[in-house]
Amino acid sequence: MIRRRTSTTRGALIFLGQALIVALFVLEFGRNLIGVIQVNTRLAQLRDETAALQARADALTAERVLLDDAAFLELVARGYSLGSTVERPFVLAADAAPLPEDAPGSGARRFTPDAPTRSPLDAWLDLLLGS
Repeated sequence: MIRRRTSTTRGALIFLGQALIVALFVLEFGRNLIGVIQVNTRLAQLRDETAALQARADALTAERVLLDDAAFLELVARGYSLGSTVERPFVLAADAAPLPEDAPGSGARRFTPDAPTRSPLDAWLDLLLGS
């Protein structure tokens, strides 16, 4: 018996069928890979949002602790002239004269140096060589 070779048309069709099946597998794999990447991106976004919300919740908890603190409540009460009985509330008159620049507690007195400042090099030279 003589065997006939498969015709090129039939071989080409088999090859094209196999190539089509491989292409479908590759496309399906790519589609699944894109889906996994999208899910991971969304998961990272949700983790970031959760971390931000947790930080906000921690800040609000700390603020709640501060608001429940007796010392803070007393400080706020002083602002409304509701201090304790041993305190003497006072208010400056609206037409009070401004304080002089060198008044005790003023910024000019606090930040103005009494003595001229020397550079560190001058201080070392005076220490080592005498003046």
